[in-house]
Order: sequence, then C-alpha cells, then structure tokens
Amino acid sequence: MDIDGTLTRKEAQYLTLVYRKQVEDCNRVTTTTVSRVLKVTPATVTESFQKLAKKNLVEYTPYYGIKLTERGTAEAQKLLRRHRLLETLFVKTMNYPPKKACNEASKIDYYCSEALANNICSTYNHPVVCPCKKEIYADYDCKHLKNDAVW
Repeated sequence: MDIDGTLTRKEAQYLTLVYRKQVEDCNRVTTTTVSRVLKVTPATVTESFQKLAKKNLVEYTPYYGIKLTERGTAEAQKLLRRHRLLETLFVKTMNYPPKKACNEASKIDYYCSEALANNICSTYNHPVVCPCKKEIYADYDCKHLKNDAVW
C-alpha cells in the first residue's frame, strides 16, 4: 500500500498535495501554502515536511519550501492513480458527479490496494484521465494483467 510500510495517511495527504501544487500547478510549495490549504498550523506542516524529508520523499529547505524527490514523485503518482481510479469507478458505476466522486475517493484512496486499483483500471480499459480531467498515471504491470475483475 505504501513505501516500506512507513507512509502514514497524513503523510500521503501532504505528499499528494505537494505533488499537485508543484507538478500539476507548477507552483513553489511553501509551509504557508500547505498550512492554508490543510487548515493546520505552519509548525505542523514543518514537522510533516521534516518527516517526509527523512524518508527521502522531499527536499525541505526551511523558509524556502519543499521539492519532491524522484522517489516522492513516484509515490505521489501511485497515490493519485488510486484516487483517480476510484473517482472513475464512482462516476461510471454509481453515477456520482465528479466533485462528489473526488470527495469520496479522498476518504478511502490511501487504503486502496494496488490490486484493486489495477482491477478498476483494467475494467475501464486503462483510462488516461479521471472524471475531473486529471491524468491517471500509467502502471506498466497493470497494462499487462489479464482482467480478472468480478463485478
């Protein structure tokens, strides 16, 4: 589910937020930015950034900001892939509107197994974008699996 079994749900939330801001929105990510989005104190953000840096997921420079490492980028993409595949499932199977699907996916995406994500992906013929029009990151292993989904 996570790298070395050590990424907490909260750390996953921070990592995906940093990815979205840094990579998808092309913005510098600061403690203040994350603090405002997550409605937590800057000290809480700093502590989380330091934990992510110890796990080699980010490079954190106090008073400047944070930058994803190659490992952090890969982990964030795996997390976002699960999220976006869950969104796809909710929209296509349960007729959820995209915004509601995103909110619901946010509640469970961390717990979604790679096997479940791959089954959703295979079932919907390996979608490349989610209902919110965000990229669903490819998984080489998934594209080469036989679809054993049972619905």
